[in-house]
Amino acid sequence: MTSTSAETPNGGAAAGAPVVTIVIPLYNGARFIGETVRSALGQTFEQIEVIVVDDGSTDDGPAIVRTLAADHRLRLVSSPHLGVAKARNEGAARGSRTSEHLLFLDADDLLHPDTVAMLVAVLERRPDAAGAFVLADYIDADGNVLDEGDFPRHMRGREDLEQGRLVPRDPAADVRTEHLFLANHVYPPSCLLLRRTAWDLAGGFDGRFLAEDWEFVVRLTQSGPLVPVDRVMVGYRRHASNASGDRSRNVRGARQVWAAVFHTLNRSAASSEQLRGIWRAHQRRTASRKFSEGRALIARGRIVQGAARTADGVAHTLLLRPPRIWIGQR
Repeated sequence: MTSTSAETPNGGAAAGAPVVTIVIPLYNGARFIGETVRSALGQTFEQIEVIVVDDGSTDDGPAIVRTLAADHRLRLVSSPHLGVAKARNEGAARGSRTSEHLLFLDADDLLHPDTVAMLVAVLERRPDAAGAFVLADYIDADGNVLDEGDFPRHMRGREDLEQGRLVPRDPAADVRTEHLFLANHVYPPSCLLLRRTAWDLAGGFDGRFLAEDWEFVVRLTQSGPLVPVDRVMVGYRRHASNASGDRSRNVRGARQVWAAVFHTLNRSAASSEQLRGIWRAHQRRTASRKFSEGRALIARGRIVQGAARTADGVAHTLLLRPPRIWIGQR
C-alpha cells in the first residue's frame, strides 16, 4: 500500500482531532468521485477525516481526488485491485487513533450535509447501540431523485415474528439480527455510522460473500442494535454498473447470507429457534404466493408455466432450512 500527497497524515482539524472516519472505496469511479468526496468534506460535523482507498483504478479517479487535497482532512491510499471488502477494511485500518466512528461511503453516493452530525448525536444518546442509520433515496447520474420514497419503503420494511407469522415492525424500533436475516434493510453502507469498537468486534468485511455488506451488518448487530433515523439523508446512485442490479448475483448472495446466519455456531438456543421460525414463516408465505401465481397461470391456459410455479411453491414448503452448501456459492 502507498499513500500520496492527498495522503499527508492528518494534522488535527481546526475543530479538533477526527472523531469520525469516512472511508470511500474507489475503483474506476472517476465520473462521480469528486462530487462524493465533496459531500463528505462538506459535513456540518467538522471533526472528520475522509480516506479514499484507490483499489487499483485505471481511470482518472485518483487524480480527481488529488485535486481536492488542499483539505487536510482528506487522504488518498493506493493499493492493487483487491476488491471492495478489502478496500473498506484497509481504509478503516488507516483511521486516526482518535476516531470513534466509521462510515463507509460508496464512491458514487452523496451525503446530506447534516448526515454525520445527526448520526453522531444519536449514538451519543444510545451508548448501547452498535450503530445508527438514516434512509436513502435513489438518485440518477445528475443527482436527481428517482422514484422518490421507493427505496425508503424498502429500508422501513422490517418485520417481526408473531405467532408464526411475519408482521410489519415499527420503522422507529431498533434493528437487531433477526430483522436483517431475510433481507438487508440497512443499505447502502453509506447510510450507516458505526462505532469503531463494534467494528473491531465484528472483524470487518468478508470478501468471500457476494453481499459482503449485508453479511457484515448482520455480524455488527451481535454487539448491539442499530438505531434507525427515519429521514432521507443519502443519495443512493442508481446506474447501469451497479452490482445490485444483477439479479442472479443477488439471489446467490442472499442464499449465502441466509445459510451463514442460520448456521452460525455461537448462537443461543433461543436465537436459533427464532431464526427457524422466521425462515419457516418466510417459506410458507413464499409458497402461498407461488401457489396463487400457479393457479392464475393455469386459469389463463398457461399450463406448463403454472405447473412449474406450483412445483416451486412445493419446494419452498419443503425447504425447512437454508442448505449449508449455499454458503460456498459464488
